[in-house]
Amino acid sequence: MSAQEVAQDEEIRRKVAKEFPPAPPSSNASGRLSQALKDALKASDKSMYQIAQEAGVSQIVVSRFLVGERDIRVATADKLAEALDLKLAAAS
Repeated sequence: MSAQEVAQDEEIRRKVAKEFPPAPPSSNASGRLSQALKDALKASDKSMYQIAQEAGVSQIVVSRFLVGERDIRVATADKLAEALDLKLAAAS
């Protein structure tokens, strides 16, 4: 890449990081939901690529969510859950 392309890439990465900062560690109910989704993604027989494609979500988003680098929006979680054929159930 040229120096100009590198500079443009770095600027885009800064903007994305500012708009979508890493999720802080969580011990509340949403953390349980996130962990359940992560567990389902890891346990799936499908590849991360296949799940991302079926959900219409970037594979990078899925990968960063799995390793805890990024949080995801509820709409993204819904898409992933649908691709995994998951249903939300109340805890007993």
